[in-house]
Amino acid sequence: MWQLLTGTKKMNEACIIHRDIKLQNILVGEGQSVVKICDFGLAMSTDERLPYEPAGTLWYQAPEMLLGKPDYDTKVDVWSLGCVMAELVNNGRPLFQGSHDDGQLCAIFDVLGVPDDSTWPWFSSTPFATEVMPELDMQRNNHLRDLFPETKLSMEGFHLLSGLLTCNPNRRLTAAAALNHPWFAKVDDLKLPKKKEKLESMLPKRHKRRRLRAVYV
Repeated sequence: MWQLLTGTKKMNEACIIHRDIKLQNILVGEGQSVVKICDFGLAMSTDERLPYEPAGTLWYQAPEMLLGKPDYDTKVDVWSLGCVMAELVNNGRPLFQGSHDDGQLCAIFDVLGVPDDSTWPWFSSTPFATEVMPELDMQRNNHLRDLFPETKLSMEGFHLLSGLLTCNPNRRLTAAAALNHPWFAKVDDLKLPKKKEKLESMLPKRHKRRRLRAVYV
């Protein structure tokens, strides 16, 4: 997780949103000492014109994207990493398994609780909130710890997972903040690859052209 968060932090600093972080898009090196995020086919620059379209694999999409927020940001990648972490701890079983957008939101809120004005003040004003509300049972309790008891995940590990899987993006951890979490206190400096690839070169051509126009026009 430390390396995945480090890679996401680098992307965020370069104003890149991956939008499709999932286990299938993570490469593990020989000896399992190095992991890399791959497949930038859906990646975009935050220089793109609004509105941003939803993208990615349903089970890893953040609530604000599912609710139609037109100006979502790099926090959607942090949510995806939370889903990946939960899946790794849960022996490869994805945490939220909806069959469509509304069903995915229901799966999320069944575990984390339906947001209210105290937890997510602008939740009800998102474009699709009024459409999904009738399908929710409106339970407000967070049951995440029930799924990840201390026998499965330590208190510090659970605190990190909860920070990644916070519905309100304004309260969700950033990748940088997550890297400073006490759960990583015992992580030694890893021998990461020395070769650095310019992140912008990973963007699909359509996004690189738009970014160049934004810079030079």
